Parts: sequence; structure tokens; C-alpha cells
Amino acid sequence: MSSLDEKFNEETYDLLSRLIQNKCINPPGDEMRSIRTIEDFLKNKGIDCKVFESNKNRGNLVASIPGIDPKAPGLIFGPSHVDVVPVTKPEDWKEDPFGGAIINGEIWGRGALDMLFIVATQVQAFTKLHEEKFKPIGDLILFIVADEEAGGSEGAEWMIKYHSSELGFAERKMFAVTEAGGIQISKNKFVVITGEKGVTWLTLKFKGTPGHGSSPYLSDNAVHKASKAALYLTDYCDKKMPIETTYLKNLVKGLGINFLLRFLISSKRLLPFILKFLGKRDKERSKILHSLSRMTISPNIIQGGTKTNIIASEASLELDIRTLPGQNYDDVVYHIKKALKELSDEVEIVKSLTDEGITSIGTASPIESEFVSAMLRAVQRDFKDACIVPMIASGATDGRFFREKDVDSYGFSLFNPDTPLNDIVNLAHGVDERISLKTVDLSLNVYYNLAKEFLE
Repeated sequence: MSSLDEKFNEETYDLLSRLIQNKCINPPGDEMRSIRTIEDFLKNKGIDCKVFESNKNRGNLVASIPGIDPKAPGLIFGPSHVDVVPVTKPEDWKEDPFGGAIINGEIWGRGALDMLFIVATQVQAFTKLHEEKFKPIGDLILFIVADEEAGGSEGAEWMIKYHSSELGFAERKMFAVTEAGGIQISKNKFVVITGEKGVTWLTLKFKGTPGHGSSPYLSDNAVHKASKAALYLTDYCDKKMPIETTYLKNLVKGLGINFLLRFLISSKRLLPFILKFLGKRDKERSKILHSLSRMTISPNIIQGGTKTNIIASEASLELDIRTLPGQNYDDVVYHIKKALKELSDEVEIVKSLTDEGITSIGTASPIESEFVSAMLRAVQRDFKDACIVPMIASGATDGRFFREKDVDSYGFSLFNPDTPLNDIVNLAHGVDERISLKTVDLSLNVYYNLAKEFLE
């Protein structure tokens, strides 16, 4: 599809604006507003679709173009979610966070970046292929969901549990493209998300002996224990957590950087020094390399005590833990106990669900396959000399549900190469969230071209 196809581009901008204006804030979600918007959009194009209501005002949508060969591999545009996170302080925004306004070549609003621009471009790419009477070898499925921002129990997870027959993977090999990916991290090097870290939230509970706050010396203070635990865990994660370079090697190999730098970044022994050096010059990239190289443990909430003048008899420390693919809960407990040293015998470890309802293991899809090659060719239609760089994400997406069902899932879109990495990192879920029209155009092209490259 030509990037000069202004009619389809303008329709995509309009659809994206309407999805932002639908204000599907999760909680409570109310995603049926956007599901009906997309249903009407497709019906006006003569496209049949099915809507599945998982709960009141919670909906999911599936449309398909059947493949010629019922055994041939198929492609899923999605799972792509229409719910968005809340806006805590709308007064901090320069524009209405739910206005969907187009200003200076950008569409503004909550969800524009995460991930309504992908929803709109996948819907429109599917529409374009349908209008052209595209005859794919394998099935092409459009899959729009609710509830990703709260764990997926009313969206992708629910659909896989109750309506998996609509998604094709029981009959044939399927591949899925969802959020993230497409960011240029160096000239002509575009990231494809091939997996994601697991998520575990734990609460560490400590007990002490109550006493008068005027006599703290040699006291048994639970808050002191929790505070000490936070310091122990942070130090252990940064300095003693075992380093795994598999995912770093994939990343630096794809970047095509010189041998010396590739060796330094890929070395378990030298990586800590590289991170320290890089952290002073490029904080965002240093953070990425750190998260890709290990299990991370972040102590984020500490609570304890009942009154200012009473030595705390109870305290808790809440942890956000991200595991690499292949690591499990036993690994998490092992490293926490090791990090806590003398406190390990005093702590009670309580496993809890996250705010999003997620407790997941890390998952990864192959970095080499015919489908990965098709993604590369799709990108090269707009950037002739492009390479794709495999990377795992530190956050959870709906792609994990599909990988667990042997559906290779990838974070794949195509950003305007001029977009600063910091903007992409900071604007998702942030103030003044927005997406450039050029990114919308490029993503529309790349999804259309991917279907052609893989299914034609």
C-alpha cells in the first residue's frame, strides 16, 4: 500500500481520534464503546465481524479473511487492546487528554501511544486487504480486545479460554503481532519484541517488639528490618544478581555494532562496568541493558507502625519482580532469601496478584523463522536497508497468553525514526501522550505489507 494513499490514512486518523474520545478507562473499562465503534467501521466497509461480551460493557471483536489452504499458517492482527489507563491530573496536560485532537502532525490523547494507534492501523490494514479481495494462503484474523491494562481476564485470556476456536490456533500454526516494537534504536535498526519478562509481586512481612519510641537503642523495630531489606535487595539486584547475557547478545548482534563493544556488553564480568559508564551518558539505554540482563527486584512500597512514639511491631515491604524467560517462582524466592542475609529467617513472603491481576512467567518466541523474515521484508518496503533487532520487553502484554498456546507472538509496528526514544518511553501512560501521524502511516503500511509478505 502506498504511503500516498491519503484516503486510508485520513480514515485511520479519524478512527484513532474516535477511539481516544471513547474514553475506555480501565477500571472500569467500558470497552464496548470502542468495540462498537470498530464494529460499525467494519460493517460500513462490508466486513462481517463477531463481538463477544465478557462482562457488562466489556467486549472483544474478531473478524477474519479465511485462507485458501486450511492447513497453512495464519496471521493474527492482535491481540490489540482498546482500554487505556486513567489520567490522574488532566490539568497537567497541554491538550484535552480525551480530545483526540490533531495538532502539528500528532494525535493527542490517552491511549494514542498505548496502543490505540496500533488498533486503528490494524483495523484499517485489514479493511484495505478485504477491499482488495485479498486471498491469503492462511487465515488472516483481526482480534481486538478489552482489559489488557488490568490483566486480560475480560479480554485476551477470556477469549482464549472460552472462544479459542475463533482464533485459529487449534487447527493450524498461527502468528500474532501486538503492541510494542518498531522503534529505531540506531540507524535502520528497528526493534521487534520477541518476548517479555515475567511479573511477580510479593510482600515481605517483618515482625518486631513494640516499645516506647523514646528508647530506640537495641530495639527490635520491624520498620528498621523492612528498610534494611530494601537496601539489601537493591544492592543484590545491582551487584550480585546472576547476569544472563542471552538476550543482550541477541540485541547487540542485531545492532551490528563493532566487535569490541559487542564483546564488552555481552560479557557477564564486564557488563556491570559498562552499565555504570553508560548510565552517566545514556540513562535510558543503560536501564534497558540492565533489565535485559537479569531478574530485577524493585522495593516500591514500605508500610509499618501504628503511632509515632511506638516502636513498630509489624512492617511490610512490597516488591515488583521481573523474571527472565525460564525463571520461575522458586528462583525468585531463592534470590530474595539470599539477598536478605540475616533477615531471611525472619521474613514471611506473601505472594499476591498485581494491580493488573498478573502473575506470569517470562515467555519468548523464536528470533529466526519464516515469519520473522516476513516482518523484515515488510519493514524493508519502507526502509530498504533496515534490519530488525530482537528484544524482550520488561513489561507484560497480552502476547504472553498466545505464547503459552504455542502461538509465536511479537511486538511489531513501525515508528517514525525521528521520534526520540525518551518520548516513546515517557509518554506511554504519561502526561501529554501522543503519536505522530507519520508513525500511524508507517504502521498502517507495515501491517498491510506483512500480510502480503507472509500470506500471499
